[in-house]
Amino acid sequence: MKHRHLAGVITAPNDQEPSRVSSPTDSVDLGFCAREPIRIPGSIQPHGCLIACDMSSWKITHLSRNIETLLSISNAEQLIGGPVENVLRHDILHDVRNVLQASTVSGQAELLPAVTLGDMKADILAHTSGTTAIIEILPGFGAQVSNAPPMTLVRSMISRVKRAPTLERSLTLAANQIRAVTGFDRVMIYRFLDDDSGEVTAESLRAGLTPFLNLRYPASDIPAQARQLYKQQWLRMIPDVFYEPSCLLARPSDEETEPLDLGLATLRSVSPIHIEYLKNMGSSATMTISLIVGDKLWGLVACHHLVPRLISTSISSACELFGQFLSMHIDAMECHRELSHIARSREAHERLITAMPPEQTLFDDITRYEDLLKDLISCDGLGVWTRGVFSGVGSLPPVEMMPEVIAFLDTQQSHHVFATAQIAGHVPSAAAYGSLASGLLAIPLTRAPRDYLLFFRKELPQVVRWGGNPNRPVEVTEHGGRIGPRKSFAAWREEVTGQSEPWRPAELQIGEGLRVSLLDIILRRSDLNERQLLSAREGQALLVAELNHRVKNILALIRSLVRQSQKGADSIASFTSDLEQRIRALSFAHDQLTESGWTTAPLKRLLEAEAKAWARGAVAGIRFEGPPVMLDSRAYQTLALVFHEMMTNAAKYGSLSVASGHLTVRWTLSEEGGLTIEWDEKDGPRVQEPKRRGFGSVMIEQAVPFELQGEAHVEFRAAGLHARFRIPADYVTLGTGAEDVNTQPVRNPVMLEGKRLLLVEDSMMIALDAQIALQHAGLTVDVAGTIPDAMRSVAVGGFDAVLLDINLSGETSFGIADRCVSIGVPFVFATGYGESVVTPDRFRGVPVISKPYNEQVLHAALERVIAGD
Repeated sequence: MKHRHLAGVITAPNDQEPSRVSSPTDSVDLGFCAREPIRIPGSIQPHGCLIACDMSSWKITHLSRNIETLLSISNAEQLIGGPVENVLRHDILHDVRNVLQASTVSGQAELLPAVTLGDMKADILAHTSGTTAIIEILPGFGAQVSNAPPMTLVRSMISRVKRAPTLERSLTLAANQIRAVTGFDRVMIYRFLDDDSGEVTAESLRAGLTPFLNLRYPASDIPAQARQLYKQQWLRMIPDVFYEPSCLLARPSDEETEPLDLGLATLRSVSPIHIEYLKNMGSSATMTISLIVGDKLWGLVACHHLVPRLISTSISSACELFGQFLSMHIDAMECHRELSHIARSREAHERLITAMPPEQTLFDDITRYEDLLKDLISCDGLGVWTRGVFSGVGSLPPVEMMPEVIAFLDTQQSHHVFATAQIAGHVPSAAAYGSLASGLLAIPLTRAPRDYLLFFRKELPQVVRWGGNPNRPVEVTEHGGRIGPRKSFAAWREEVTGQSEPWRPAELQIGEGLRVSLLDIILRRSDLNERQLLSAREGQALLVAELNHRVKNILALIRSLVRQSQKGADSIASFTSDLEQRIRALSFAHDQLTESGWTTAPLKRLLEAEAKAWARGAVAGIRFEGPPVMLDSRAYQTLALVFHEMMTNAAKYGSLSVASGHLTVRWTLSEEGGLTIEWDEKDGPRVQEPKRRGFGSVMIEQAVPFELQGEAHVEFRAAGLHARFRIPADYVTLGTGAEDVNTQPVRNPVMLEGKRLLLVEDSMMIALDAQIALQHAGLTVDVAGTIPDAMRSVAVGGFDAVLLDINLSGETSFGIADRCVSIGVPFVFATGYGESVVTPDRFRGVPVISKPYNEQVLHAALERVIAGD
């Protein structure tokens, strides 16, 4: 934290220059105040007297010297060791014992009011200290601003404070009312902050006095042991700071007498250092009321008067009771404010968790959840650290500085949220980026290695107004023998940087709740991943079985195609051409499965692709009827498998196995958008239901119900196979009709005759086949089977175009393509992966043709690049 001190701007009453002010180089024992025996001062204030007696024998152990004056008793020393009845009548002592019983329950001094002692009315306060009863006698005099009964005063004060809309307004009203009831010149409500310093948050004062409102005081002004006494004693009064203490008398003994603990005594004598502090403030009389929230000293009501002032017991009791109410009121309002904040954050928490599906968390993309997280916990930047990588959004530390922050966080507890308003207090290097991120709230989500959700807050420069220089809270007397309080209370302005707005307790609670929820999501995601992995393994087994079936089926199909192509073939050339066209059609049908993974596709084209794999020449005897329908990727893939099986069966055993057979496929859309497909075979061989159900039959009957939650019915009619498939509307959209048309643009051919081509292909069989086909088109074709051979051939030059297989023995030909670009040689890519292949953006527009080669497509692509298109 950086500090910059500015000039003092306010001068308090009795402001003086100290004779010797401590500096950072002074060797001052600041622990003296913390060690001062303020509980056992050995004397009391003289506006009352004190008796202490042993509760087992009820014999007097201590007396205050001034009891002789107040109670007209001579030779007080002679009373020590004697029965307490020598001072208090039997009936009074009876009542005192009852009060002591109440005191043991409350832990406070309890009041016995309006007791007659000789010619004097007095109030008696009694409490216990170990086995000793301490009895304080307070003569019935003192300022009585109001004649109203104490309870009436308290009820009136409470009713006004309860109606205040905010805590700040409540405190101001409380200060005003306490001053009105007590008549003190100044009443301040002083709140302790997290660093134990205090700030005046409300004030009521007589006209002409310098206000102390919003001034801050260092923690050293009220030492820890004094705070502890304030927690035990609700009200403390010093009627005259210039009093002469009355010493306590005790029986002389050979053994050292145990000092009397006056921690709860109203008359307890005051520390000389505190008396001097009050004098330096210009205060001659004070009264303090503790404000205790839960088990914590929240603050004090500090009353000051410029001249001595004694408040009557009835008024002080009313103020004490009001202080207890005010403590509960503060607790209630702060709880309400925190609960309101928690309720709003809980709503944001629910929105965040609802928006986060199990398969994705904020670690995947924190920007997606930025607004929801900021609604949950206010911050300037958000980050996640996972698997050693940092990402975030907003005002953040430099990425290269994060490992040091994470290394510190790893030393903290793994099951609690960590928060600080000053990162540099833990990681010194963080001071360099304090303007970007000074505060940090870290939510750990795993143990080793740890992942974190991180909230950052920017530096929040503040100007703090201190009641005097906080760096000089004490001074040393001329002789250096005793520490004295500072004498200057002029407002001292200090600019504080390097800190963010503090994290509220409610925000830490919210962070803990978020940690639990995110851990639950992580566990559910882990379970989901495990189930997906199991499903993937099962799917892989099914895929292997299907692939085995497909390979055998394709081999059988090719053999069948070869045999069918022999029938009616009048030459080797016609046989080769027919066979090549059928294999090419089968390849196209499989390419459709790849395309379906990326976009919607027309139903009609899928059917046509499968039909072409089996049709003889034109698609004879096959009719497709229905509106333009588009299938999404999942339905397209499923139906591609189903129709492949259906078409295969039709070609092997059904209507397409004979020249006279017919196949009609009709489809309609329902009003709800569902799709019904009717498959009808006629004029083929007589149909009988198969006795054995193979993989294909299972695929036809179960794929649509299982994958798409649709229906599938197959009837083995004697006249021909009939099937009906119903596809839910979720997978179907109405097309325009243009999708069903699959045409190639008409081009002005560029003569390939005489052109020279470099064919780069690592499969010798494919290379020789393509070389022969291209030579028939009039091209001169050179073949290169490796990247080095291709590079040397390109370097020699003389080629009009290059045909590049993308994958060459595990490597890509993109380097050869770059070389072609550099020397201006056009080229075409070829691949066996179909349209799923991805080429770099720099080759966008370069034609990509699929294997096996279609001569027309290949010629068109070469004509296009040679022509410079």
